[in-house]
Amino acid sequence: MRCTLVIVGVLLGAPAAFAFPTGGQFDSDPLTTDGSGGIAFTGSPRFQGHSCAVCHTDPPGLIGIKLESDHPELFDTGWVAQKQYHLRVVLENQHAAAQFAAAGDNCGFAVTPYTPCDQNGFALEMDDVVGGAEGKFTAVVNGACATGTPPTDADVVVLKDGSAVVHNGAHHGQTKWDFCWTAPGAGTGVITAYLAAVDGNGGTGSEAYYADTINDDVAAGAVPIGEAGGQPPLQSGGCSAGGGGGLVLVALVIFACASSRRGPFALRRRRLLAVLAMVALVGCTHVRPRQRETLAKKKMMFSPDPTEDELDLHMQEAREGSSGGYGSSGGGCGCN
Repeated sequence: MRCTLVIVGVLLGAPAAFAFPTGGQFDSDPLTTDGSGGIAFTGSPRFQGHSCAVCHTDPPGLIGIKLESDHPELFDTGWVAQKQYHLRVVLENQHAAAQFAAAGDNCGFAVTPYTPCDQNGFALEMDDVVGGAEGKFTAVVNGACATGTPPTDADVVVLKDGSAVVHNGAHHGQTKWDFCWTAPGAGTGVITAYLAAVDGNGGTGSEAYYADTINDDVAAGAVPIGEAGGQPPLQSGGCSAGGGGGLVLVALVIFACASSRRGPFALRRRRLLAVLAMVALVGCTHVRPRQRETLAKKKMMFSPDPTEDELDLHMQEAREGSSGGYGSSGGGCGCN
């Protein structure tokens, strides 16, 4: 098995509400049974980037995730149409309720007196470039991909619409979940694995609140996987998730080319190229879905006072006959 992703995430702090300790809750109605209504909270664009951090807020940020495959070429040469892959999600650096992990399933309501359980979980989906779920998921039973209906205590559960796979919750203390994914038909292109994981702390330690969103930890991330023989996915550079490494390389190349020239014109060109390179280095950055909540906070606005914005806008309309540009509040549909 070979890893392709390690991402430190987010989580924690909500009122006394239950999390999703069992996979079946992802398909349950959010109003009547405290479910998510089919939303897997993987951080995918089709659900506006919402991950487990929607409920598990302000996390310690100590855990990470790995996505592994028994066919490591999946992450090198890409996926092959209709081929089935044995995958594994690994939760790294577990710390919440780690003292209860050794008990396994001998915890919770199964023992007396009540002992908190180490409840961890994950969710994953595979989406194409337009945000549609691709491929088919199935559970792993006895080390092999299930061919029929998996047992009720299988490690994972596939959502009813087949769009995602999540932890079952039948066993406790788990940090690894195996499942199988069958690739879609040829020509689909780059597919991105969106995944999120929760390191649960066993709630408050009581029977009344055996699972909540307090003092947990969360990680979330995305892995682009190209189609074999097709265009490889963008892994780094520019405004991609590569963190600007490509821009640094571009800047070094520009300086190297400029320094090889001579004369006053070449000197002015070197200065111009240097300025352009520095502008490019700071001009863009990748914003992860879980970071958008921070950007939406009031303190992140250029002018945090909407009343002052309205006054400036009014004066601009009176003097110039124009409006807009101050970011003043408007209708949810984008109306002014």
